[in-house]
Order: sequence, then C-alpha cells, then structure tokens
Amino acid sequence: MRVLIFFTLIELFFFQLTFAQNLDQVLVKVIDSKTLEPIPFATVRIKDSSLGVIADYNGEFRMPLRYKDDLIIISCIGYKAKEVPLNQLNFNELNTIKISPQVEALNPVFISSRTKINGINFNAKSLVKASRKLSAKEIVLRAINRIPNNLSDKPHSYIGYYRDYQLVDNKFHNLNEAILETFDNGINTSFLEENTVSTAIYSFNQNQNFIIDSSLTKAYNGVTKYIKNAQILPRGGNEHTLLNIHNPIRNYNFSTFSYVYKFESDFPRLHEFRKDDIVFLNNEPLILINFKKANPHDFSVYGLKTAINKDEYVRGSIYISLVDYSIHRFNYKVYMPGSKKALFNVSLEYARQDNKMYLNYITFNNSFAMGEDFNLREEKVQFDKSEQAFYITFNNTKDYLDFNTMSTKNFKFKLGKKNLKTIAVDKVTERVIKVTVENFDGSLVDINANNVNDLTYKLRRIRDVTGREIYGENTIEGDQFREFFVQKVNVNKPMPSELDLMDKNSLINESALNDFEEANQYWINTPLMNEKGQN
Repeated sequence: MRVLIFFTLIELFFFQLTFAQNLDQVLVKVIDSKTLEPIPFATVRIKDSSLGVIADYNGEFRMPLRYKDDLIIISCIGYKAKEVPLNQLNFNELNTIKISPQVEALNPVFISSRTKINGINFNAKSLVKASRKLSAKEIVLRAINRIPNNLSDKPHSYIGYYRDYQLVDNKFHNLNEAILETFDNGINTSFLEENTVSTAIYSFNQNQNFIIDSSLTKAYNGVTKYIKNAQILPRGGNEHTLLNIHNPIRNYNFSTFSYVYKFESDFPRLHEFRKDDIVFLNNEPLILINFKKANPHDFSVYGLKTAINKDEYVRGSIYISLVDYSIHRFNYKVYMPGSKKALFNVSLEYARQDNKMYLNYITFNNSFAMGEDFNLREEKVQFDKSEQAFYITFNNTKDYLDFNTMSTKNFKFKLGKKNLKTIAVDKVTERVIKVTVENFDGSLVDINANNVNDLTYKLRRIRDVTGREIYGENTIEGDQFREFFVQKVNVNKPMPSELDLMDKNSLINESALNDFEEANQYWINTPLMNEKGQN
C-alpha cells in the first residue's frame, strides 16, 4: 500500500503519532570532558543492537522514551566510548554527557596491547611506529586504493533521519524532515546509474515549529539566488540527490566537486598533506591527516590550471585506519581569502560493521545569497523655490532612514552645466528629507517650467537603519544544509520490488510514502534548538 505525501487531516494525525517527536524524550548534549566544547556527530548506539542515532553538529540528540530502560554507547573518533543507562538521565530536560579524549600519548599501556579488527591481528604500537615511515600522501594513496575492498560490494541499505533546511541569522528555516531508506547495490556500481542507488521514503514533513519562508527555497538562478564565487553543477536532482553526489568516498571514481573532482586520481595530486595526531576509535588506531589545496603551478602539468581558482583556499582533514587503511572521516571546506565563512562544507563518516565500512552520516552545506525585492530609492523629488530646497520622499516604508548618512556630500544637483551647492540636509519625516541648495556664487536657484528638464541629481551612500544602501543590491545571506544520519545499516538487503521509489530529480515532497512495518523503531531527531536559534 502506498500513501501519497499530500495528507488529509486524519492521515496527518496518524503520521504524527507514528513519526513525530514523542512528548517524553531523553535530550542529550555530548561535550568534551576537558574543553567542555560540543562534540559534533558523535555516534550513539543502543547496546546489543544495531540501532542508534547520530548527534548533530552541536553534539545534541534525542531518544524516544520507549528506549528508557536501555543502555546507550556514545563513541566518537578520538574519544573513549562511554556507556550510559538512559534511565539515569532526566526526561524532557537537556542532559550533558562528557566523554574523554583518547590520543596516542594518553595510554602507553594500551597501545602495546594486541587487538583484532577486520580479521587482522595487530599491535597498535607497532602500527603507529610503522606509520611514521610513510609520508602523509602515501597513506592517503593507500586509503584510496583500498576503497573497493573496504566498502561493501553487496546490496545493502541505510535507514535513517534526513533533513534539509536553510540557516539564516543562526535560525532554522523551512526544516524538512524524513525517515528514509537508501538502497545501494555496492561499491562496484556507479551512483548515477539507474536503480543502482535508490531511496524509499517512509515519512516526510515540514516542521511547523521552525520558521517557514518559501522565498528561501527558490532555485538557484545566478541572479536573485546564487552562491558567491561558486556554483552547483547543473546535474539535476533534489536536495537528497545533491547530498549523495557530494560523497567522494562512495563516488571515488566519479567527478564530484571542486577541488576533489575524481577522488581516486585528482584529489591526491591537487592537495598537500600533513600528518597529525594518532587517535583511537574503539581501540582502533587512526591517523589524522590534514590537507590544503596545492598551489596552481604545482599541478599545471595535469591540465587543470584553468579550473583552479587561485583565490580560494581549502582546509580539510581525513582520518585513516592504520589497520586496513579504511577511511573513517572526511571533512572538506572551501573559503575565500579574508573570510571565515565557507563557500561550502562537506563532512562525512563511515563506520565499521561486519568487517566492511558503511556510511554513518553525511552533511553538505553551501552558502548562498538572495536579492530582496525591496530597493531603497527616491519616490519623489520636488523643488520649493521660496525655501531654495528640494524635498525628497523615499520609498522606505519598511524601515527608517539612517539619518547619519544624510551628509551634504551625498547629494549632488546640477542645473544644465552648472553644479549646485548643497548647504544643508534636514529631516522632515521618517521618509522625507529637505536638502537646501544655492548656486556656487551665492545667488538664488531658479528652477522653472522652461529649465526643469535640465535638472539632474545623484544620491549616494544613503542607507536605512538595516544597512541597505540606496540603489544597492540588497541581499539575504545564509547556508543551505542537507544532512543524513544513519540509524541502522542492513548489511545484506537487496531492494524490495514493491517499494515506491523517490524520483531523484523531483522534489522530495512530491514523492509517495511507503508503508513500513518497523516504523516505530526509528525517530525524527529534530534539532534541540527553537525557532529563535537558541537552546
């Protein structure tokens, strides 16, 4: 049975009972025990189960009350895993849980021990020592070459929580949330091939507790909505499809995004690599490798010099296992010089299950700018001969004028070939100002029916209190987010034939919903931030 996404009120009521947030929940924030900073994207698993949730960028997550008698295990790369009984936490209040860093220097006894991962017996201390003989680039190349072996080549699926939204002034806008299942035929198939990677939607809803502004959702057209100094390639696809395209691990032999391009060949030669800390994840030693974009002249021999913007710079990191060179985490940010705001940011993580690496989460966001319909300008200019003054009425009905910008030098009037001298600017109302003028020889200005067409003027640097400048391009700036957090991996699961699949090129809310017998196992992990963007 298929349920269309356009609900009746009764259907919406039952949907909310099944998938919406429970009134009673456990709310948690994971922080570093030393720095007290949030730990982004920590993995939370219900003990003795393959089910779990991923904390968001702020280290926050929610668990339904039905799991109150379970133990959860919180883990994250570079930290000691921590087991927490949910019934010891407060319900419907934000609980803070601290987890401790685990790096090479912290536990010299541990790194001498012998462990087995992925069928490989290893001594962590020996692996760390051996890694020091390899350059950072050599380790990266080994990791890329191992992708076909470390990722599953069998059909499998991911069930989890998907969301997309815009973040403007640190407030969530148009928060779309879903429970969906993505079916993947394995690493030896191409993502873009038909039916190779397909998605079934089990729930979809726009969260009404956050700001709804449909103007922010319009398509990029390079004029009224655009990405400064960048663009999304016109491959088509909805937000979920765009998210998956930006996974360079899954698409290692397919051109993805600047300046990763084809991960197996372009990424190693277009970047400079540097080894950093050795960290641990569940007793497995990982090496952190930081990278940046190489200088354009360093790779001009590859014929890509014209494709590289020398003004942009890259900061990224990759965590690689020293056991089997599997890639556990990949972060990639592109900035413009002098700016702390990224043009775009890709962050993803893979986790080990049954000796193969499976997606844990992926998040992709890009900055955007939108032109507003409103432009500050003058509506009427009238000359009062008796007062030797122009009365200028502005169209600023939305916000007050900033009268600190009403300097005489910002008003230029000219009658024929003669410039007029601006001697005073005075406020009349919130929309009207009076500009007093005279001829430069001190004589009176005579504007009449015979010479009025010879009058010209320039207004400049005038602003309203929101900072919008006259005639200027007024923009709203924000970030578009697309995120998927896996709650369960089905290691050997081909796609059932009876599912109604999402069209990759159509809006998600135009897709059909599918019945799902296991619906009560999964939950919407809505951000723990209210519509004002504050906890």
